[in-house]
Amino acid sequence: MSRSRRSSARLALASIAFFASGHPAAAQEQNTVRAETDYAAELPYIPPKSPAESLAAFRIHPGFRIELAAAEPMLASPVALDFDEDGRAYVAEFTEFNQKDSKYAHGRGRVRLLEDTDDDGAFDRSTVFLDDLDATTAVCCYGGGVFVGAIPSILYAKDTDGDGKADIRRVVFTGFGRDAGGEALFNSFRWRFDNRIHLSTSNSGGEVRHAALEDERPVSVRGQGLLFDPRTEEFAVTSGGGQHGMSLDDWGRKFVCTSHDPVFLVMYDGRYLARNPYLEGPAAAVRIAGGGYDTKVFKISPNEPWRIVRTRLRTTGVEEPHPTEGDQPSGYFSAASGVTIFRGDAWPPDFHGNVFVGEVANNLIYRARLVPDGVGLRALRADAGVEFLASADMWFRPVQMANGPDGALYVIDMYRQVIEAAEFMPPYIAKHLDIGAGFDQGRIYRIVPEAFRRPKIPRLGKLAAADLVPLLDHPNGWHRDTASRLLYERQDPSAVAPLRKLAAEAGTPLGRMHSLYALDGLKALDPDTVLGGLRDPDPRVREHAVRLAEPFESAPGVRARLEALIDDPELRVRYQVAFSLGAVSGEMPTRALARLARRDGADRWFRLAILSSSSGRAGELFRLLVEDAEFRILPHARTFLTAMADLIGRANRAEEIEALLRGLESLTDDERSLGRDVLQALIVRLPSAGRERFSRLAGARALLDELLGRADETARDVERPAADRVEAIRMLGLAPLAAHEGLFRELLESRQPLPVQAAAVETLAGFDEPRVPALLLEVWPGFSPRLRATAVEAFFSRPAWIPAFLDAVEEDRVKAIDVDPARIQSLLAHADSRVRSRTALLFDAAKLERREDVVAAYRESLRLGGDRARGKAAFEKQCSACHQLEGIGAQIGADLKAIRDQSAEAILLHILDPNREIKPQFQSYLLETDDRTFITGLITEETANSITIRRADGSTETVLRVHIRELQGTGLSFMPEGLEKQIGVASMADLLAYLKSVQ
Repeated sequence: MSRSRRSSARLALASIAFFASGHPAAAQEQNTVRAETDYAAELPYIPPKSPAESLAAFRIHPGFRIELAAAEPMLASPVALDFDEDGRAYVAEFTEFNQKDSKYAHGRGRVRLLEDTDDDGAFDRSTVFLDDLDATTAVCCYGGGVFVGAIPSILYAKDTDGDGKADIRRVVFTGFGRDAGGEALFNSFRWRFDNRIHLSTSNSGGEVRHAALEDERPVSVRGQGLLFDPRTEEFAVTSGGGQHGMSLDDWGRKFVCTSHDPVFLVMYDGRYLARNPYLEGPAAAVRIAGGGYDTKVFKISPNEPWRIVRTRLRTTGVEEPHPTEGDQPSGYFSAASGVTIFRGDAWPPDFHGNVFVGEVANNLIYRARLVPDGVGLRALRADAGVEFLASADMWFRPVQMANGPDGALYVIDMYRQVIEAAEFMPPYIAKHLDIGAGFDQGRIYRIVPEAFRRPKIPRLGKLAAADLVPLLDHPNGWHRDTASRLLYERQDPSAVAPLRKLAAEAGTPLGRMHSLYALDGLKALDPDTVLGGLRDPDPRVREHAVRLAEPFESAPGVRARLEALIDDPELRVRYQVAFSLGAVSGEMPTRALARLARRDGADRWFRLAILSSSSGRAGELFRLLVEDAEFRILPHARTFLTAMADLIGRANRAEEIEALLRGLESLTDDERSLGRDVLQALIVRLPSAGRERFSRLAGARALLDELLGRADETARDVERPAADRVEAIRMLGLAPLAAHEGLFRELLESRQPLPVQAAAVETLAGFDEPRVPALLLEVWPGFSPRLRATAVEAFFSRPAWIPAFLDAVEEDRVKAIDVDPARIQSLLAHADSRVRSRTALLFDAAKLERREDVVAAYRESLRLGGDRARGKAAFEKQCSACHQLEGIGAQIGADLKAIRDQSAEAILLHILDPNREIKPQFQSYLLETDDRTFITGLITEETANSITIRRADGSTETVLRVHIRELQGTGLSFMPEGLEKQIGVASMADLLAYLKSVQ
């Protein structure tokens, strides 16, 4: 279900770029060249294989075999499964995938219940447990029923009368986003030993709330993960990422994947960052495998005919060659899906903990080994020159995997002729394919060693609580997970005593760790048991005990042990201590964090962990470090201290600022540059009121004047690198406008480098001064198109400046053509009725909506022979503010190199009518800060504490959530309408020629 490499890179020119959605209307408008050729004869229907034929088509790692566990008609379009406590499988069926405008009458999504009544390893009974669902993508067992992911909601369903069909059906959460093609919907519901169900929200995100609480304020899950307590139904946003697939290893580390990158590791829990709202952190999911287009995979299936046709068109000049694929239609990661950590006990030990990823476009499963890499991991290919499992059957689509009760790995095969969303396929090819073929088929396989003898599947649902406890020490992860879940469901106090005994005496570290969490779930964890975990001989148990110790931080023994663990020999233990110290009160954590900063502060993840725990103690922590002469000479000292100054400035607490200044008094004359760097990091993050207060502190005025003097000198120096001047110009924003108004006029002159001019405009936008609009309008005639876009952003950032801008339009000092329609639409929806009425008068708003007329007028460009050189010039002038090709422009959106995979008419539609179909992640947003400034643009990154907005002029701004007053989607694409005002029909033909020719 993951997007192919071609379709994932096919991006619309500026919605974040020409985003990957073959426009439905494009299927009705054939490109002239392709209309002369009918490819039907080269795109035959490839019939499916029977289950027996498919089994014979596999090639698997030596020493293993693959068995069929279920096949149609027992199930159809399976995409996820979960085994209940008695070994029954609940299967999510996403039959709607690729069924839009289909000839098939397929119904809607379902959840099936599969049972193996004779215990021979093959399911022999199939019951539709729940039906009439919308886009069913996930399922997880709990409480005798299941939680089900069906867009836009999570439901809970249960069978209470024993007929295998749900008679309870309740919507629990709602608001999850929808992806146009169905490839990036929320997925992968996973029970974790922390007594929560975790899931991936994928690319579609959403605004989620409890379904029963209509007045509850929704919570954004864009770019995040989500977890919820299945008993209380409380939910929280946590770190996440990825597209389709999320897995947990034995120790709870989270892994995700994207279509072209097989393995990411989630490095931290975003809830730790959220407690320190002024801390800006990096994306939590980091690539740990060699990713991107250079990763080679080894398929054995024939290439799909449509891929062969596309490749031939490239190599013969009808289509331009792809920059990385060359003359091969396959063999690279393009549709990675269902990342899974093997946690069973049926395989040889060397395979335990390996990563398996389905590559659905190449009909195979890739395997990697995990090796330590600092506090993280690396994923290394485990099979040289071959794949762990590959099929010669082109219909084999391994979208997900699961660890089974028998210790084997189960493979969920959606079994489709076409796995790519129809919306993302070239229309001149898609029209010849049976896109929906296979909606009523699907298989589940089991992978076992050659000598495997299947054990009898236990019925854990019949066991008493005390009998479940020993299973927490079982070698099969399914047993541990299921016992953990059942203990939490039942809340049986009779389990407490055996759990305490197991926590002390379990034969494996996993058993001791699971016991601690099970006690926590029963509210029976106590300081003595936690202390035992903190002293465990295994570092992984100690790591989890540190986390569980947070509520017991006041217990003297626990507190002393936490302090001692800052010297633990294991990096991961110290990493967790750095996070958990934020939950500890008193002075001890400050000293402990300082010691961790000395030892481990060079590592960026440790730095993040320490800073996350510094809330309320940042000033004192800074002072301890900066007064330590031995720390100051460490290579990472400057980086760490400036990061702390940045955080202190954002928080703007007087006592922390004063502590920082006292600490700087310990610096020697030779360390003045360190002091300047620290002060600059502090001051640039202070709000205006904070800077005024800072300037009144003893000695602070002189320090500030020194920094501003240096900035003035650097900004004026035309011999200095542009990057240095830009930094200096931004520093000038700390002084009153009157102090440098003349200099800003000089910096806006056309003789200045564009980055210098742009920095001057952006800095001026930060002054809440009525003279700024007049100053910008004074130099407007000399601005380039990109600089005008930056200036428009400045005008629109403050409501008080908009009338001056409209005056300039009315007086023809600013041409209406210089304002993109998205900005006009925002004015037409402005809260001030006077702004709305003036906008309607100044701009012919009706013309903004007649996109079909514009497209029709430009169809002639499809028949003209465009010139590549002229098209490149047009790209540089009109598009490079948001896009980069051949080293020209700014890379705001995703890579445009694969834009040529779309037909010329589809590209034309995306350029001229970007709002016809907008994917959620490409929508433009309007963000209002707490100081009443406005930022409009694309959300490019979102963490627990911050949102990064990319403006139309290419600049970015990261805003802490604590400073966000309101965030609203505009309903418009990030790509502006109205390019036809800048480019004629002939020039459009040139631009299309260039976009279709880039190497």
